[in-house]
Amino acid sequence: MIDTPLIAGIHDKAAKKIGWRRANMVRTLLSEVFRYNIPKGLVSANFAKDVIPKRRPRDRAYANRPWTIEERDAVLGKAKPHVRVALALMMNTGLDPSDALRLRKDQVDDGTIWGVRGKTGEEVAIPVSPTLQAALDRMPNHKAETVLSNSRGEAWTYNGFSTVWHRFKTALEKEGLIEKGLTLKGLRHTVATTLREAGLDERRIADLLGQKTPSMARHYSRSANLADKNRETMATLEEENRRRAESVKPSQKSVKPDRNEDQP
Repeated sequence: MIDTPLIAGIHDKAAKKIGWRRANMVRTLLSEVFRYNIPKGLVSANFAKDVIPKRRPRDRAYANRPWTIEERDAVLGKAKPHVRVALALMMNTGLDPSDALRLRKDQVDDGTIWGVRGKTGEEVAIPVSPTLQAALDRMPNHKAETVLSNSRGEAWTYNGFSTVWHRFKTALEKEGLIEKGLTLKGLRHTVATTLREAGLDERRIADLLGQKTPSMARHYSRSANLADKNRETMATLEEENRRRAESVKPSQKSVKPDRNEDQP
């Protein structure tokens, strides 16, 4: 006989065998199967509906955790020029690493980054903040069509930048300047978290990060309107980052920029 206690037992066994996340996926799948078959008269109820989803273990580290302000300063202070500007771009826009590395020079116009999020196809219009503009102004000259380039003046590949980042991050961990768990995607989480803690609502944050439902009818003018609203959002991010940086004790901001122009 199929009933809720039976489904709960299956859910518990799945959690022990394949983990809490996949067990919850099994619960969701069964719930959809029951929901689909109720109108057909094949089952009398959704027996998975009242099964409580498994919670994430408290001791499990979150993937792509937000960076602390001290970690941000340490990374930017030690990074080589071509790496530093790439991190600054991700840090001050919330762009996904792959989108940031692919960003073309012709996508930056009139103080705004115009692009499409590769994962969703969603248009983004991100104003260039003063902090980001200062970082871009220090970008070594290169002939690549992308905004960013490696030390040879060529466009970064995702694997190439990831390799450089991993080597660089590992060295900083050994020096005790950052904690383990820093990821490039974590910079998107950092932007979202900073803005949320500053009081902005989730809709405005989603607009900045390109998390709307894709729409083929969206036109350039609509993105322009979005850019106007996002300027206020970016101003909040800029001010909150400045406030947090000023709140850090001087002894915690002792890392000086590495003047070596070579890549890590």
